[in-house]
Amino acid sequence: MKDIFFGVIGGLGLFIFGMKYLSDGLQKVAGTKLRRTLRSLTQNRFRGVALGTIVTCIIQSSSVTTVMLVGLVNAGIVSLMQAASVVIGANIGTTITAQIIAFKISHYSLPAIGIGVAMMLIPKKRKTQFWGQVVLSFGMIFLGLSTMSDVMKPLRDMPAVLDFFVRLSDNPFLCVVLGTCFTMLIQSSSAAIGMVLAMASVGLIDFTAAIYLVLGDNIGTTITAWLASIGGTISARRMAAFHSFFNIIGVIYFSVLVYTGLYPKFIDYITPGAITTDTISRHIANAHSCFNILNAFVFLVIMGPVVALVRKIIPGKDIYVSTDFKYLQDKLLATPEIAIDSAKKELTLMAAAVRKTIQTAVDGFFAGDKRSIAHVQTQENAINHLQHDITFYLSKLATQQLTPELGAQLPPLLHSINDLERMSDHAVNVSELTEKKYAESITFSNKALAEMRTLYGRIEDMFEETLRALEYNDHIAVDRVMHYEGEVNLLQKQYLAQHTQRLCEGKCAPASALIFVDFINNLEKIADHLTNVAQAARREFAFEKITA
Repeated sequence: MKDIFFGVIGGLGLFIFGMKYLSDGLQKVAGTKLRRTLRSLTQNRFRGVALGTIVTCIIQSSSVTTVMLVGLVNAGIVSLMQAASVVIGANIGTTITAQIIAFKISHYSLPAIGIGVAMMLIPKKRKTQFWGQVVLSFGMIFLGLSTMSDVMKPLRDMPAVLDFFVRLSDNPFLCVVLGTCFTMLIQSSSAAIGMVLAMASVGLIDFTAAIYLVLGDNIGTTITAWLASIGGTISARRMAAFHSFFNIIGVIYFSVLVYTGLYPKFIDYITPGAITTDTISRHIANAHSCFNILNAFVFLVIMGPVVALVRKIIPGKDIYVSTDFKYLQDKLLATPEIAIDSAKKELTLMAAAVRKTIQTAVDGFFAGDKRSIAHVQTQENAINHLQHDITFYLSKLATQQLTPELGAQLPPLLHSINDLERMSDHAVNVSELTEKKYAESITFSNKALAEMRTLYGRIEDMFEETLRALEYNDHIAVDRVMHYEGEVNLLQKQYLAQHTQRLCEGKCAPASALIFVDFINNLEKIADHLTNVAQAARREFAFEKITA
């Protein structure tokens, strides 16, 4: 029992660490093509179900599919509604395992770890190293799952355990509960169903009891998503909750159908041959498949209300930031004038997203809200993707036949995109200060807080005028940005000098002084980048004024 306990603890640790490492790796390698493929396949719920079914059939593990989904939801790449349809498909895809009971992906955990480490250490390309991190993470997840499963195997060979199953065959409720608990323990619905097939094939349990156990196995397998969401975002926990709802609700009304005898008769009708010890395995496998397929049709209809219910049960804000273009389209490249104008509009939206990211970081800092850190990181990831996508679009535009006037507008646009991305980096810096402030319980004097809020107020003023300049071609707004930037520089020097005096007089602690300085300096850097964007806008507006 000590070996079993230590094995479960160690396997669980490997699994959780692998999941967190996987989430980080997916954020780094989820480039344009992967994200667009996921969005295109999951925007429609039927395509999402098809995607989940196909992926799970290929890898033969719904656990791996849900783990990957949790990672994508955690990274803010896939929304809760998109993930829900894929989860439904994953439940369908996993039934193929019961049909063939052969392939076990955990066998490849050690090779995956070795390959992943090699990819991270040998190549010089960063993208290859990021993919190595993903492969290594999957290997750790598989190793964690297989470790927990392996240490539990002796339980399946104990006569007392098997006798316990047999005695409960005539109690439907306890059969479901037992199937649920056992699958949670061994971390493999395939292994649990395999044992059900083995007991049924030797006549230890009848067909009806086997169905109840399989229904419980479907509930038990949802524990994987919950484990993967530990330490994750609200969206990740909501996805795990939806997975549980899918199976629990299905098991409730299917248990009624089994109890009345309708479902066993239906399975017997569609499965060739009478139910004997030689054919019962096929009947059980078909019962497992039909449960998930029929339940999927039901949830395709009620998916919206169930997702809404999950959001109410687990309150909070979804961490999902759309990186879809609103204005940029490849077909506009043939008309460079329109494409340039569309790029300016997309740049304005990106600036608004950066402003929101900074607001989230600063509000979280003042409120001491540690949860804001995850939000800021997700928003910053989305802005990185926007920077890459818009830059790639403008590079394609540069290959078109451009007039000298149009070509001259590309450099300031590209510089503005980079400045906006750098501002989001400073927002992450502020969120890191929040984490330090929270961890060390650091407080500030009312004077220091007032100074930080005043400086941030100037940043908000600069954002307001910068967005006005970008959206309305308002060159007067550019002048206001330059004026505010001068004020920020003066306030920075004044506040740093005053805080140094407070530190010398012993009115504040050294730890708070360091955070104060970093906070003020990050805001000043944001003001510098806003000034760059405004100056780029002024050059574009000057050109438009000449040609008008």
